[in-house]
Amino acid sequence: MFRKIFYSTHIDINADADAVFAVIADFDGYHRWNPWLIQAQGQCREGEIVDVTVRLGTKTMKVKHKVLEVVPGKRLRWCDMGWFTLFAYGERSRSIEALPGGGVRYRNELPITGPLRALADMFTGKAVREGMAAENLALKYFLEVDGY
Repeated sequence: MFRKIFYSTHIDINADADAVFAVIADFDGYHRWNPWLIQAQGQCREGEIVDVTVRLGTKTMKVKHKVLEVVPGKRLRWCDMGWFTLFAYGERSRSIEALPGGGVRYRNELPITGPLRALADMFTGKAVREGMAAENLALKYFLEVDGY
Protein backbone atom coordinates (compact mmCIF):
# COMPACT_ATOMS: atom_id res chain seq x y z
CA MET A 1 0.00 0.00 0.00
CA PHE A 2 1.15 3.53 -0.74
CA ARG A 3 2.02 6.01 1.99
CA LYS A 4 -0.49 8.82 2.25
CA ILE A 5 0.09 12.49 1.73
CA PHE A 6 -2.04 14.13 4.37
CA TYR A 7 -3.43 17.67 4.31
CA SER A 8 -5.08 18.83 7.51
CA THR A 9 -6.39 22.13 8.83
CA HIS A 10 -8.64 23.13 11.68
CA ILE A 11 -10.25 26.24 13.09
CA ASP A 12 -12.38 27.07 16.10
CA ILE A 13 -15.76 28.60 15.26
CA ASN A 14 -18.12 30.35 17.65
CA ALA A 15 -21.24 28.52 16.45
CA ASP A 16 -23.02 25.32 17.33
CA ALA A 17 -22.34 22.06 15.53
CA ASP A 18 -25.73 21.94 13.81
CA ALA A 19 -25.25 25.42 12.30
CA VAL A 20 -21.79 24.53 11.00
CA PHE A 21 -23.06 21.28 9.54
CA ALA A 22 -26.04 23.02 7.90
CA VAL A 23 -23.65 25.33 6.01
CA ILE A 24 -21.24 22.62 4.81
CA ALA A 25 -24.13 20.30 3.87
CA ASP A 26 -25.83 22.98 1.74
CA PHE A 27 -23.82 22.32 -1.41
CA ASP A 28 -25.96 24.63 -3.53
CA GLY A 29 -25.06 27.50 -1.16
CA TYR A 30 -21.27 27.17 -1.45
CA HIS A 31 -21.09 30.04 -3.94
CA ARG A 32 -22.25 32.40 -1.13
CA TRP A 33 -19.27 31.79 1.14
CA ASN A 34 -16.67 29.26 -0.05
CA PRO A 35 -13.64 30.73 -1.89
CA TRP A 36 -12.22 27.27 -2.68
CA LEU A 37 -15.25 25.25 -3.77
CA ILE A 38 -16.85 28.13 -5.60
CA GLN A 39 -19.84 26.17 -6.88
CA ALA A 40 -21.40 22.84 -6.00
CA GLN A 41 -24.58 21.06 -7.03
CA GLY A 42 -26.00 17.95 -5.49
CA GLN A 43 -27.63 16.48 -2.42
CA CYS A 44 -25.91 15.81 0.89
CA ARG A 45 -26.85 12.13 1.07
CA GLU A 46 -24.61 9.09 1.17
CA GLY A 47 -24.03 7.72 -2.33
CA GLU A 48 -24.96 10.98 -4.10
CA ILE A 49 -22.70 12.53 -6.75
CA VAL A 50 -21.87 16.21 -6.32
CA ASP A 51 -20.61 18.40 -9.18
CA VAL A 52 -18.04 20.87 -7.86
CA THR A 53 -16.09 23.76 -9.33
CA VAL A 54 -12.88 24.12 -7.35
CA ARG A 55 -10.43 27.01 -7.44
CA LEU A 56 -6.82 25.80 -7.45
CA GLY A 57 -4.65 28.89 -7.33
CA THR A 58 -5.54 30.95 -10.40
CA LYS A 59 -7.27 28.09 -12.23
CA THR A 60 -10.67 26.48 -11.82
CA MET A 61 -11.49 22.84 -12.37
CA LYS A 62 -14.76 20.91 -12.48
CA VAL A 63 -14.74 17.63 -10.57
CA LYS A 64 -17.22 15.13 -9.27
CA HIS A 65 -17.33 13.87 -5.72
CA LYS A 66 -19.24 10.98 -4.20
CA VAL A 67 -20.70 11.51 -0.73
CA LEU A 68 -19.43 8.68 1.46
CA GLU A 69 -20.63 9.59 4.94
CA VAL A 70 -23.11 12.03 6.42
CA VAL A 71 -23.38 12.32 10.20
CA PRO A 72 -25.42 15.49 10.91
CA GLY A 73 -23.69 17.84 13.31
CA LYS A 74 -20.49 15.75 13.26
CA ARG A 75 -19.01 14.73 9.91
CA LEU A 76 -19.24 14.96 6.14
CA ARG A 77 -16.95 12.82 4.00
CA TRP A 78 -16.65 12.54 0.23
CA CYS A 79 -14.18 11.23 -2.34
CA ASP A 80 -12.87 12.46 -5.66
CA MET A 81 -14.13 10.77 -8.80
CA GLY A 82 -12.63 10.67 -12.26
CA TRP A 83 -9.81 9.11 -14.22
CA PHE A 84 -7.10 10.71 -12.05
CA THR A 85 -8.25 8.76 -8.96
CA LEU A 86 -6.49 5.69 -10.37
CA PHE A 87 -3.23 7.55 -9.77
CA ALA A 88 -4.00 9.95 -6.91
CA TYR A 89 -7.11 9.32 -4.83
CA GLY A 90 -8.45 11.78 -2.27
CA GLU A 91 -11.10 11.33 0.38
CA ARG A 92 -11.93 14.52 2.28
CA SER A 93 -13.43 14.51 5.74
CA ARG A 94 -14.84 17.57 7.43
CA SER A 95 -15.57 16.98 11.10
CA ILE A 96 -17.14 19.11 13.79
CA GLU A 97 -16.28 18.71 17.47
CA ALA A 98 -18.06 20.61 20.24
CA LEU A 99 -15.67 22.51 22.51
CA PRO A 100 -16.16 22.54 26.31
CA GLY A 101 -16.57 26.33 26.58
CA GLY A 102 -18.89 26.58 23.58
CA GLY A 103 -18.34 26.72 19.88
CA VAL A 104 -16.78 23.98 17.78
CA ARG A 105 -13.51 22.87 16.27
CA TYR A 106 -13.93 22.39 12.51
CA ARG A 107 -11.38 19.96 11.09
CA ASN A 108 -10.71 19.63 7.37
CA GLU A 109 -8.64 16.56 6.38
CA LEU A 110 -7.64 15.19 3.00
CA PRO A 111 -5.38 12.14 2.65
CA ILE A 112 -4.09 11.44 -0.88
CA THR A 113 -3.04 7.92 -1.85
CA GLY A 114 -1.99 6.24 -5.08
CA PRO A 115 1.12 5.80 -7.17
CA LEU A 116 1.24 9.44 -8.33
CA ARG A 117 0.29 11.06 -5.01
CA ALA A 118 3.68 12.83 -4.79
CA LEU A 119 3.23 14.21 -8.29
CA ALA A 120 -0.27 15.42 -7.44
CA ASP A 121 1.15 17.06 -4.32
CA MET A 122 3.87 18.74 -6.35
CA PHE A 123 1.40 20.22 -8.85
CA THR A 124 -1.63 20.97 -6.68
CA GLY A 125 -0.56 20.55 -3.05
CA LYS A 126 0.09 24.22 -2.34
CA ALA A 127 -3.25 25.24 -3.86
CA VAL A 128 -5.08 22.48 -1.95
CA ARG A 129 -3.55 23.55 1.38
CA GLU A 130 -4.36 27.20 0.67
CA GLY A 131 -7.89 26.29 -0.44
CA MET A 132 -8.61 24.28 2.68
CA ALA A 133 -7.34 27.10 4.91
CA ALA A 134 -9.37 29.68 2.95
CA GLU A 135 -12.48 27.52 3.28
CA ASN A 136 -11.97 27.31 7.06
CA LEU A 137 -11.61 31.07 7.45
CA ALA A 138 -14.56 31.78 5.17
CA LEU A 139 -16.78 29.33 7.05
CA LYS A 140 -15.84 30.97 10.36
CA TYR A 141 -16.57 34.44 8.97
CA PHE A 142 -19.84 33.32 7.38
CA LEU A 143 -21.10 31.84 10.64
CA GLU A 144 -19.76 34.40 13.10
CA VAL A 145 -20.02 37.67 11.17
CA ASP A 146 -22.56 37.18 8.41
CA GLY A 147 -24.83 35.33 10.85
CA TYR A 148 -25.98 32.33 8.86
